[in-house]
Amino acid sequence: MALFHSPGSAWPFGPLLTVVVRVPLLLMPAVLLAAAAGRAPDGFSVILWSGAIFQGIVALAALASRRTWGPLAGPIVITLYLCGLSWLWFGDPANDWLNHFAKAVLVVVPLVAFAYQSLLESGAFVLRRANNLAQRVAKRKEWPTDLAAVRNLPEVKALRAALVYDAAPALVLLRHPREQVRLAALAALEYRKEWGPGQAELILQLAQTAEQPALRAAAVAALGNVDDRELIEMVAAFLHDTNREVRRAAVESLLWDCEKRWSWIRFAVRRVLSDPLLVTDGPFLPDGEVLAYEAVKDLTGWCAEKGTLSARASQTLAAHYNRVLSERVDPKVVKTLRDTLADPRMPAIYRLELAKLLQTHRELDADLLAKLVDPANPGSLRLIACETILADQADKPILRSLASSALKDLARLSNRELALATADVVQRRLGVDLGLGLGQPLPALHSRQATDITRRVMRWANQFDESAELEQSGR
Repeated sequence: MALFHSPGSAWPFGPLLTVVVRVPLLLMPAVLLAAAAGRAPDGFSVILWSGAIFQGIVALAALASRRTWGPLAGPIVITLYLCGLSWLWFGDPANDWLNHFAKAVLVVVPLVAFAYQSLLESGAFVLRRANNLAQRVAKRKEWPTDLAAVRNLPEVKALRAALVYDAAPALVLLRHPREQVRLAALAALEYRKEWGPGQAELILQLAQTAEQPALRAAAVAALGNVDDRELIEMVAAFLHDTNREVRRAAVESLLWDCEKRWSWIRFAVRRVLSDPLLVTDGPFLPDGEVLAYEAVKDLTGWCAEKGTLSARASQTLAAHYNRVLSERVDPKVVKTLRDTLADPRMPAIYRLELAKLLQTHRELDADLLAKLVDPANPGSLRLIACETILADQADKPILRSLASSALKDLARLSNRELALATADVVQRRLGVDLGLGLGQPLPALHSRQATDITRRVMRWANQFDESAELEQSGR
């Protein structure tokens, strides 16, 4: 059975059996022709010796080729033996038992090789191995305590590789009473491309009826490669699942092909982004992916809406552009983001996300910062501009003066959250001790420490004004 499998196959002693069997198998026609040439008359021995030499050269060349050691060895064997039969047929005048035996070998071996190659290409061996692996998974007694680790088990990985032709061996496991076995079967089917009639619907039915979140998440991931719009829309319903891991699996499963599927799922996405109960899910974006143009266009429009939809749409766009800039800083993209950030007509929450993004990538230039510290902008946006100026543009007196004046204004606003954030910037960038711990998070808004820090930063702002007035009067 190892004749046409690669040396790295799963057969026992595969490499050794390959060498022991294949080398004699490929050299056999040359040996038979040489034996027949030794018993033939002089006139015909030349033909047979020529055939033996030719067959030997071809066999050695075949052994030196890597293709000979793979699944394509069957056609090579058939060609070698049929060529040897032709040489023996035309160079055999004698009625000798050896010649008849050689002809029989040169006929039977290619027939067997052809039958085996046909059986190999039918997938019977792969399907048999998949069934054996499925039985091993079903009989496994010890399972990881973390169900997410089930997909990394060697048996599950091997089963996933064996499900090339048919998913049936794994589908049988979905009726197993143990949750871990069903989860392993779904993990082996993860992002499968080819499904038989009714198989994808079976997985969807399991996802809709399973009580365990891990099974629903694994079933959704298994359907990540389906192309049927109706199935995709049904999978999109899991974006609103009660379990966060299932929702995340649905996002990963649906949006990896965002350009094709966005028009199918956009209304489901809008509904999810609008739900205040799901606001903590963060950006609606798969790991390592970026959004299609239509998705970016829709999300930009949703940023102008109210409530949760605006917040999550802004977070998603910021995450999208963060990945775009992390891969390659495109000057056109940076210019577009700067223009959007500078436009006061854009939604404030979207501008705030863009300001954080451009601050992280150090793409806030001096002209834009001078516009952002203007009192017409939201306080959080002005605070980001002030910190960026004091961190990156401190050598420019005009910008530094604008930032200090803006911090004074922000410190005097009746917004404790903004006051604490302002105190943090003042202490870190201006070196004024306001009672914040170094490297510590900001105190709770309604704590006594927060009240004390708010008073200190307001006192600093008033002292700032008094010193400025004294300086002007002294002049």
